[in-house]
Amino acid sequence: MKGRTRSMDQRVLLATAQAGDEGAFRELIEPYRHALEVHCYRFLGSAQDAEDLVQETLLRAWRALDRFEPRAQFQTWLYRIATNACLDELGRRSRRPEPVDPFPDQPVLEAAPPTYDPVARYAMREGVELALVRAMQELPPRQRAVLIFRDVLGWSASEVAEVLESTVASVNSALQRARATIEHHLPATTRSASDRAERELLDRYVYAFEHDDIDGLVSLLRDDAVLRMPPQQSLIGAVQIARFFHDRVGRGDLTRIRLTPTWANGRPATVIHLRNEDGGFVPHGISVLEIDGGQIVGIDAFTDPTLLPRFGFRRHAGSGLLP
Repeated sequence: MKGRTRSMDQRVLLATAQAGDEGAFRELIEPYRHALEVHCYRFLGSAQDAEDLVQETLLRAWRALDRFEPRAQFQTWLYRIATNACLDELGRRSRRPEPVDPFPDQPVLEAAPPTYDPVARYAMREGVELALVRAMQELPPRQRAVLIFRDVLGWSASEVAEVLESTVASVNSALQRARATIEHHLPATTRSASDRAERELLDRYVYAFEHDDIDGLVSLLRDDAVLRMPPQQSLIGAVQIARFFHDRVGRGDLTRIRLTPTWANGRPATVIHLRNEDGGFVPHGISVLEIDGGQIVGIDAFTDPTLLPRFGFRRHAGSGLLP
């Protein structure tokens, strides 16, 4: 009964929006906004660009709303518009892969995207893994679209062909090429830790910085752990990474680095503030942890203070950001 009521409410909202009511349109599309933002992020690898493309998607949807046929799935229609907006944006860019930035995890409150094929190569959670999103940036735009729909969202080949105005044969061919590229660029790692174990390890990681415990930090890192800091060169080795944080970033004191636990791209992460000369803390960036076998095997560091508001930190009158 609840599903029927929701469907009826959507039909009423749709009819009202098609009659020109912008408020009804905003209410109609709100359950899909975050899903569309994640969809655009997979295409573009940038949370800011994804937000901009969602705005473009909703503008296009509003302008074309009078042509939408109620017998079609509204969310599928929105995905088609968002995909075309992303393909248009990618068409304006060079073929060189763009840098990828972190995407904050949020509770899934929006309507689930349509899933027609019960088997998708990548789980929904892994659909925004940093390594996967980076690998996607290596694909030509239409191959990227096919891979996202087929292997992340689990759409059928016929549905993808309809959205892309292509054929099933063409979709299947593009998918084979896309998979070959992805497998070449995607690290051959498996996710073994549970959410609870990851949360505990994240807490211990933050604790090591709070107590200037460099030995404790080293123990959390696998011997061959990698600290990735594009565009700088990566740093390899547990001791080397811990020393870098202690000596270079913390200037001899890990407590100068304040970490706040969060989650990004389906992984444990931290918001980073650094203590300044006045004793206050200023925003520094985001780090995303890669965990395997109960140890941290990789850290993706993004030294960009402008990322912090996306993770719930707002600016205030003093220096820095507040949650």
